[in-house]
Amino acid sequence: MTDNYDFIIVGGGPAGMMAAGRAGERGKKVILLEKKDHIGKKLLMCASGRCNVTNIAPLEVFITVYGRGGYFLRTALETFDNEKLRSFLLLYGVETIVENKGRVFPKSQKADSILKALEDYMHDHQIKIQTNVHVLRLNTENNHVIGVETNHGNVLGRNVLIATGGLSYPATGSTGEGYKLASSAGHTICPTYPAIIAFETAENWVKSLQGTPVKNVNIVAYQRGKKITGQFGEALFTHYGISGPCILDMSKRLVECFPVGPVEIRIDFKPGYTSEELDDILLDQIKRHGSKAIKSCLTFFVPEKLTPVLLNLCNMDHQKKASQITAPERKKILKQLKGLRLTLLCHRPVEEAIVTAGGVSLDEVDAKTMKSKLLGGLYFAGEVLDVDGPTGGFNLQAAFSTGYLAGNSVE
Repeated sequence: MTDNYDFIIVGGGPAGMMAAGRAGERGKKVILLEKKDHIGKKLLMCASGRCNVTNIAPLEVFITVYGRGGYFLRTALETFDNEKLRSFLLLYGVETIVENKGRVFPKSQKADSILKALEDYMHDHQIKIQTNVHVLRLNTENNHVIGVETNHGNVLGRNVLIATGGLSYPATGSTGEGYKLASSAGHTICPTYPAIIAFETAENWVKSLQGTPVKNVNIVAYQRGKKITGQFGEALFTHYGISGPCILDMSKRLVECFPVGPVEIRIDFKPGYTSEELDDILLDQIKRHGSKAIKSCLTFFVPEKLTPVLLNLCNMDHQKKASQITAPERKKILKQLKGLRLTLLCHRPVEEAIVTAGGVSLDEVDAKTMKSKLLGGLYFAGEVLDVDGPTGGFNLQAAFSTGYLAGNSVE
């Protein structure tokens, strides 16, 4: 490894691969170093292997969803936006389709088609790829990088990109080593924590509902009686608690509240109806099915597996005939339908997070180039930066955009 490169990429995820391809396209001599035995391992896991690559939302929506990181990402998103990403993929034979909430997937529904496009892009521009290479430290001279030291020796180069990801899914290579490299160069690492994650609950009855989804629900989170956040959409019960798109999109805010104590969520299964309107519908169901057990009436409102849980919470006999249900008992049922309560004790381990919040401070990175303001020739892209967005393709777009901008800016 004695060649001298224009650009050394540390990390073979979406940001690193895009940066490598773009720099190579500009005629730069590039090497990509990946510590695992294959590049793109985490990419292959995205959206359960389907790979939600981006979203069709307009630029201003993109800027908004990243919170304080949105302004920082503007140049990157303007340089390589969602339409340019889709055009790039189409150029490499990957047709994309739009699904619910503007989410964009490969038509093949397979993440490996996205990985192949990136591999072909790098191959077309003579990118050297080395796997099983562990970058140990940055080599510097006169406040400028001159390469990296690896477990196989030194690699010389006048520019280095750290695109190592965050802390989630460590089996794919994301173990936080990029933070250590950045810190060694003097960069501030903002505290890291899971940004898209599921939660464990105090209630053990969730185990009986494992794998049960609830759709079109409204979930509101409270702490000490004060509303924290809320979402409309879908949730999923698990053996340990609750997950699903609605919960994942709320998760960053919930995680930030845990130092104060547990968080309570309330699930409204029929947010389109008032309690009074729902009572009328329940009465109608009781009249129609009066001779049947009350649990059979509740399947009109919630999944069948959830009916015994609701009735237990109401202290009611599952086999009690619908016609025997009293007005006070109806009120108890309605209370659960409009606000089933769960106590969130903690988030799942950070290793299970889809995205990590925190990372390299944005104040120390040039938003127009992704270049370090502290050390010459050092660049950053992707999840290693203190930027994160909700589910729906926003985090992958940020990785592709920052990677492209870095590759487009390297001198």
